[in-house]
Amino acid sequence: MVNSSLISRSSKLQIYRTLVRPVVTYGSESWTLTVEEERALAVFERKILRKIYGPVKENELWIFRRNDELEIIIKAENIVRFVKCQRIRWFGHIERMQDTAIPKKMFGKLYATRRRGMDDVSTDLRKMGINEWRDRARDREAWRCIVKEAKAHPGL
Repeated sequence: MVNSSLISRSSKLQIYRTLVRPVVTYGSESWTLTVEEERALAVFERKILRKIYGPVKENELWIFRRNDELEIIIKAENIVRFVKCQRIRWFGHIERMQDTAIPKKMFGKLYATRRRGMDDVSTDLRKMGINEWRDRARDREAWRCIVKEAKAHPGL
């Protein structure tokens, strides 16, 4: 599929975003990413993008596209930022649940047994300059705006 010349680049990118990325990031709402895991996800995505967009001819030499070129092509909507946005979205969803809801009861236990968990999401929110996130999470529309902002935030 990626090497086929019968499919346009935009179609290949759309296939990647709608079929491949969701499979790779399934369950990412509860992930705690280390720097090494973030790097591995970014490498995976860049390999696919390099196959989709191919090399560039500069001064009679074929050169693979650089990482910064790929970031421009995908408009900085990389897979790591996608995972972080998914976690922030899920975080707000859990916060809006009633305290008696099982997912909310399990939320603290789930994150307590793994590496950093809730700290990852609250760190991401601090990077974005979001204070008093619990109050903002209760307002669904405001939280949607925060998630949308996270998709474009350069610090994530």
